[in-house]
Amino acid sequence: MPKPKFKKRPGHTIPTTRVSVIVIQDERILLVKHRKGNRQYWVLPGGRLEYGETFFECAVREIKEETGLDVQVERFVFLSEAIAPDRLHHIVNIYLKAKVVGGIMKLGNEPVLAGVDFIALSELERIVLFPPIGKVILESLPSGFQNGIEYLGNLWV
Repeated sequence: MPKPKFKKRPGHTIPTTRVSVIVIQDERILLVKHRKGNRQYWVLPGGRLEYGETFFECAVREIKEETGLDVQVERFVFLSEAIAPDRLHHIVNIYLKAKVVGGIMKLGNEPVLAGVDFIALSELERIVLFPPIGKVILESLPSGFQNGIEYLGNLWV
């Protein structure tokens, strides 16, 4: 059976890798609001992994750029993909758990950013969150995210 051919976005030959950071403090979760056209929605802070950057380095950089906060990454917790039905978008999502260790919260200057806030965990399933992982986060709280994937680091020898 021949391998199916998928359409690709012009100029894209590999999926985008996005590192998303879960920061929970005082029964609240750190989120950033994105603006696209007339739509606004919440996302976990994070962004595109740059060449030569580890997942943890990307998490620290992206949180600082988007929120002004300094974080210490605690663990690698989830992995997911987002593939559009038309196959023109393919994102690999890496989710890390981190804690705030410094900085002052302020909205970064990226044009897509419309807000940053700690949102009550009780609101997580009611807000528009992309990707829609609010329920998974809430289900993982009792175990302290201990059921997540273990990250073995950079194994290049």
